[in-house]
Amino acid sequence: MGEPNHVLTAIKVWAAAAWADGVIVEAERLAMTAIIEVATLTESERDVARRWIDHRVGLEDLELAKIPAAERLHIYSVACGMAAFDKDVAAAERGFVDRLGTALGISAADAAKARAGAGLA
Repeated sequence: MGEPNHVLTAIKVWAAAAWADGVIVEAERLAMTAIIEVATLTESERDVARRWIDHRVGLEDLELAKIPAAERLHIYSVACGMAAFDKDVAAAERGFVDRLGTALGISAADAAKARAGAGLA
């Protein structure tokens, strides 16, 4: 059981993406709640993740080194989708996505594809 829960780390990344513009709108709240409820988490981990919906988390709060290289592009792609979820993409959300991609070591080509797939292109 000593292995870190990458799912919990991923959910925190997505919560930070939802918070990137300073607010979580109802659609983002519902999406994050649904993700938390179906994710493979203990009840204790769910409680931790639920707090991220009500209390802002940012890029500086993320432990990105815990994310295996093989999972980084997927997690980044979902974060792009979360940033675009409310269809009103603020400059702060675009900046977050750019900084997250750099911090995760996502190539420029892969980052561009993920942003385009999420409607951030």
